[in-house]
Amino acid sequence: MKNKKGFTLIEILCVVALLAVITTIASASVINLSKASKENLYCAKLELIESAAKTYSASLIYELNQSTTYYEGYKSITITINDLIKSGNLSPDKDDSVLSPLNNEVMNDLEIILYLKNNQVYVAIDDNNVC
Repeated sequence: MKNKKGFTLIEILCVVALLAVITTIASASVINLSKASKENLYCAKLELIESAAKTYSASLIYELNQSTTYYEGYKSITITINDLIKSGNLSPDKDDSVLSPLNNEVMNDLEIILYLKNNQVYVAIDDNNVC
């Protein structure tokens, strides 16, 4: 009687196919987690920008009261992230730029609307419905 040692070709192919399926499922999960993480980071950055804009708005109360521009029926002023960087209310990520975590594009020209509602300043940012 022969002593058989090792695996047959069919057994090896089955193991390789099973590993390929597991790897595909795992990589899809990692990609989805990475995308969700980037979106959460983007939303957190927008919250930081909103906070910096509210702080900056303290120096613009007179301009807001005198404004002839309206946002949703309230007096408003439009600023950009560049204004927040120049005023020192927001620190740039790299080379005087604020980068989007979603695609690493520069966000410096993103418009931020400050509007006065019931003598309180509110901030509106077009966030492309991510947050």
